[in-house]
Amino acid sequence: MFALWRQAETAKWVDVVSGFLASRHPRGSAERAEVEGKARAVREEVDAGDPYAASGAAATWLAIALHAFEDDPHRPGPLRPAEEDAQVRDYLKDVLRHRLSRGQRDRLDRHALSLRVVPRRLCENPAVDARTREDVRYLVARGLMALDLGHVDAAEREVGRLEAIEERYRSGGCG
Repeated sequence: MFALWRQAETAKWVDVVSGFLASRHPRGSAERAEVEGKARAVREEVDAGDPYAASGAAATWLAIALHAFEDDPHRPGPLRPAEEDAQVRDYLKDVLRHRLSRGQRDRLDRHALSLRVVPRRLCENPAVDARTREDVRYLVARGLMALDLGHVDAAEREVGRLEAIEERYRSGGCG
């Protein structure tokens, strides 16, 4: 998981830095092409699974180029830790999702929808007690974690557990 997190950190960093640097040069210029080429090289290292792509030659070149714009008011600055982690988490989800087949991505999308709809129906049901609501929140959290990790079978298992609770209440049973 560490390697995947590092890859996501690097992917986010290179997108932000290269976007900023490219915006400082006119379209079609040699400088902009060089920035885009270095960014592409880092992305290829990340896609190849290198967790240390951020310390490679192309990434170092981007960092040095960014340093030249130290006083630019639009230069990307450091984020607060929670913001940084949230953005890296989104990149990580994209990296993991990209590795899945089209069928697996479709299944994850269905499970994501179920993890939004089924709990809402359950928690709006006045017959559902506080303990069951707590179980629902727990299963949703587990399901969302499985979605984030791209684990289709685990997400499906948690959706199935939610649907079993919903079925018990639908059929007149409680808890």
